[in-house]
Amino acid sequence: MKLELFNYIDDVLDLFDYHKIELAGVNKELKKYFSYIFSDDDRLTNITTRIKTQESLREKLIRRNFFMRFPDPVRGFKQIQDLVGIRVECRFIKDEEALYKKIIEDFTIKSDRGYYKSSINKKIRLKLDDPQPQALANGFTMYKLDGEYDTGSFIYCFELQIKSFVNVFWGEIDHKLLYKNYNYIITEGFFREIMNSINDNLKMIDKQLMILYDHVKKQDASETISAELQLKKLLSKILHDVFTRKIHEELGLFINIKIITDVVVDFLFMKSSKNKDLSYGENFIDLINKINSVSGNEMNVEEYIVFEKNPKYYDSFSKEITEILGEVINNDLDWNILFKIIRLISQESYGEVFTEFIIFVRYEYMICLSNLFENKDLLKEEQDQVESVFLSSVIDKFREKTTIEFLLDTSLNKFNSVLCEINKSDATSSEKMIKIFKDNYTF
Repeated sequence: MKLELFNYIDDVLDLFDYHKIELAGVNKELKKYFSYIFSDDDRLTNITTRIKTQESLREKLIRRNFFMRFPDPVRGFKQIQDLVGIRVECRFIKDEEALYKKIIEDFTIKSDRGYYKSSINKKIRLKLDDPQPQALANGFTMYKLDGEYDTGSFIYCFELQIKSFVNVFWGEIDHKLLYKNYNYIITEGFFREIMNSINDNLKMIDKQLMILYDHVKKQDASETISAELQLKKLLSKILHDVFTRKIHEELGLFINIKIITDVVVDFLFMKSSKNKDLSYGENFIDLINKINSVSGNEMNVEEYIVFEKNPKYYDSFSKEITEILGEVINNDLDWNILFKIIRLISQESYGEVFTEFIIFVRYEYMICLSNLFENKDLLKEEQDQVESVFLSSVIDKFREKTTIEFLLDTSLNKFNSVLCEINKSDATSSEKMIKIFKDNYTF
């Protein structure tokens, strides 16, 4: 014969199944409401909601001895405080109190049993008479509020938690290691000491992160640019470490590919920046993921690069660069490695990679040239003449020295510095600008 306890559990679970669709609606409405409250608050990082699972509900009924406390299954079901759970997440521990105060500002209509209604959505009630943050069984504290959602036909209980980044992390450790660890732990006191130590360290990390965050928020535009350069350097270092190892595995020697990885990073950022939906940081993470995904692939350093289709070009400068690179790509190891790295990461054909890279080179040289044209009042014919002469000079110098370092470092830096000088000068005619350029674009 089945124990009455398990008949009781089955009855509660049947009620849970019966109300599941409406619970899903409550869950959605709660997330919508709290998202609205914090829509303009940058301290909020995330809002998560969940409906209790059958397995978790069964455990709670047994663990909390519901059968003895609430013998009627319907009453027992109504007493489950966290049928729906909502967690408001923020960056730092100090933000938890601020978000708590912002929440209770809206709950001004007194109800009964210590509950207050929302002035925006009167279906939602929070119990505000309990002291906050609440002391937990593990000795720590947390902003945790009991709530109710009144649909008109039924009142569902929910639990609201407010947690910072480190407390979310800490809660996961504590919940899985101790609260839901069903193995008998003889040395639980020792575990508690370790957990206390971890918690202290997490609080220290929270303070350090807050100092860093406050510093970054105060940065001006130049410091933001500096931060972007630091990200590029970091990505270049990661690329360098991954591909020097791969080259060593294949050739048995270490090669300095710093200039190669610097150029690859600039190219990849230009390519990824076309996706306007992603922020600078998201582009960075996306590139990290791509590098990780190909880190185990073979590079085949000794193999020829063969174009399945001929690369495309759209002007005389691109045509000349394409022809020069076509001659050296399988003779100059640096160029060969550069295109193999880009192809591995982009997963495109060599023809596509080559075409995009030529566009990138032209773009690098055209940035300062475009700025010059914006500041100097030249006719379209004069602009075309200046562009043709300047870029032809680059081609002539590149034919003499066909290295990556020359084209995208030495030459590019000199090109841009000369154009800055022209920009600052009183030159107004194309002839005078060309003379200044030819006098100064020298090596």
